[in-house]
Amino acid sequence: MTGADALVGVVGASGAVGAPAVRFLRTLGHPRLRLGGRRPEPLRALAREPGARAETVRVDIHDDSSLADFCRGCDLVLNCAGPSYALVDRVALAALAAGADYVDVTGDEPVRAALTGSPLLRGRTAVVSAGLLPGLSALLPRRTAARHGLVRLRAHAGGLERCTEAAAGDLLLSLPGAADQDAVFGTPLAAWRGGRAAPRALRAADAVRAPHFPTPGFVQPFLTEEVRRLAADLALGEAEWFNVHLGERSRTLLSSLAGRPLADLAGAAAALRRAAALDLAGREPFYLLVLETADARGRERTLVLRTADGYRTTGHVGAWTVHEVLEGRIPRGVHHAADVLDPERSVTALFADPGTGTLREYEGAFAGSAHEEGAL
Repeated sequence: MTGADALVGVVGASGAVGAPAVRFLRTLGHPRLRLGGRRPEPLRALAREPGARAETVRVDIHDDSSLADFCRGCDLVLNCAGPSYALVDRVALAALAAGADYVDVTGDEPVRAALTGSPLLRGRTAVVSAGLLPGLSALLPRRTAARHGLVRLRAHAGGLERCTEAAAGDLLLSLPGAADQDAVFGTPLAAWRGGRAAPRALRAADAVRAPHFPTPGFVQPFLTEEVRRLAADLALGEAEWFNVHLGERSRTLLSSLAGRPLADLAGAAAALRRAAALDLAGREPFYLLVLETADARGRERTLVLRTADGYRTTGHVGAWTVHEVLEGRIPRGVHHAADVLDPERSVTALFADPGTGTLREYEGAFAGSAHEEGAL
């Protein structure tokens, strides 16, 4: 079943990512929705919005029978819940076992690897990394590569916005020395050099002003698995990725935690959420993704994505990926979103809605590494 007739189940539907995804699904012509989450009243409020043809179901994603009941009868399940390091493939397996296709706004390589070769995938489609980061963060460089060619990439991502429970855990696990590397989706302090990952090539630094960011912040090198895949696939000579944290309290906390094991992840996540809330008090939230690129002729360009709400942007990318699956534009099997979405078509459709954010392209110098080589 495709298009408007398909029943799409959204797990985490009333959350920071799920609610924008639900609204964008309606915009894209998919009103038949099953909204799932822990708290019934926010789900019912979302279902009462204009244009809805939604049912609401309380679902506990840590309970096998609850999750199976939610997925039963769905044509596709969109997972907007987290944290991704804790859920891994739980929702995916329930969706596929129910005969539904699957889209995950995060998931990334652990979920793709877990599903590869699964008999549950026979005749089905599963797409992971269908958010702002990962997802759009690789789709935009692929669009640049298709338009102009691409040999070097340097990215800075971050801003000043609320920090959800799921985001806090995933962010803390990206700090140098903070986690079992099997639990995270990249390598702290690494960069891509000459066709391979170079460990500890960069260092984290505080009070650094990243390109196009309004104020100095804590700048954290983190070679994501997505950037590693992108660099290998496009044969990039150089790629660097930096997470940027601007709030003073968040910067202080992250700087203090970087370089040592996290004895209490839940406690640190709660502290980070409090710090982010205090940093944001009385200020306008924003999120920036700045991509500095160079082609084989040395021509340099900069893409700047700005959004007032990175979670909403993630919801839009997830909803768009659902749309493309239901329209039959994604092949069977398990994929990363940026590998199978059409870059030009997808970016055009996403930014036609101002809620996704704004995207600007500039001619600009690629000044080399933004930070000294070395280790924290």
